Amino acid sequence: MITHERHIDGDHAEALWEAYRENFAPLTELAILQHLFSREEILAELANPDILKIVGWQDGRPVGLGMVTNVLEAVPQISPDFLRAKYPEHAARQAIYFGILVMVSPRVRGRTIFGRIYTELWQVPAKAGGVLAFDVCEFNRTLFDADALAGRIASQFPRANVGIVDRQTWYVAELPEPLPEPAPSRR
Repeated sequence: MITHERHIDGDHAEALWEAYRENFAPLTELAILQHLFSREEILAELANPDILKIVGWQDGRPVGLGMVTNVLEAVPQISPDFLRAKYPEHAARQAIYFGILVMVSPRVRGRTIFGRIYTELWQVPAKAGGVLAFDVCEFNRTLFDADALAGRIASQFPRANVGIVDRQTWYVAELPEPLPEPAPSRR
């Protein structure tokens, strides 16, 4: 079963925190951008009514979660001004959505619940004639073929298309030695 929730707390929030931690902890070593947020930050997002929680349930327990919002200020990692400038007509209707995350407890992976949550998350902006922005780290793009997955999900929606709106490239400069010190001037 999939439900839409505005506020999750108590045991259900704790269960989702544990599933979130299990899903995102490995990315601390696999992606440069922070993916694992603190328990307090995640519980605050689960309690925030500005963020829609799409929850997958099994035997009365939450086992999957998608989070999406059109309150762009609820997502500190993004620039609302960028999205509003890029999509002014959608901004005027508050129809710009940001997909914060989609995850399923590792114990129920391999079932259809991830795809159902993912598709339901896309349905939220589609019902508003909106746009959905989301990010995927390079590790997940490669391992889960996220580009093809996004294309498959988009193909289910009439007249939909999906593409890259921005790209962040992380550089590393290895600097084993400093510049030589200038010779002291003789005056």
